[in-house]
Amino acid sequence: MKVEVEINSVQIYDNQKGEEHNKCIGEIEYYNNGAVLEFTEKNESTSLNFKITILENKVIVKRNNQDMIFDLQNKYKSTLATPYGNIEMLVNTKKMEIIKESSKIKEINLEYELELENGIKYYNIVTIKITYNINF
Repeated sequence: MKVEVEINSVQIYDNQKGEEHNKCIGEIEYYNNGAVLEFTEKNESTSLNFKITILENKVIVKRNNQDMIFDLQNKYKSTLATPYGNIEMLVNTKKMEIIKESSKIKEINLEYELELENGIKYYNIVTIKITYNINF
């Protein structure tokens, strides 16, 4: 089912805040145990392909060649690909909220800390809003 996806993200590091806002068209499919949302986020010079698996107590994000798992019970180790090489990182989910209306997912709210192998920590707040029944 086609949907409009609005992504708002805030990254906080050392009392500085960076923000990004994006809207794109995507598709969501529902299954017995959750849903899969796919979309491509286009910025000035890049395109990021997202596949987000939304389960009852876990959100799995695959973005290009990077995976992140958001789980309130467990921290998740991942690798961040940079132009200077790969960096190990730890994802520590602080808040995860999946808002539904009539069994359809309307919004995903994530707050998490990324800790890079060099000890640098970033706090992230991401809101993904999903709009149905729009004319394409």
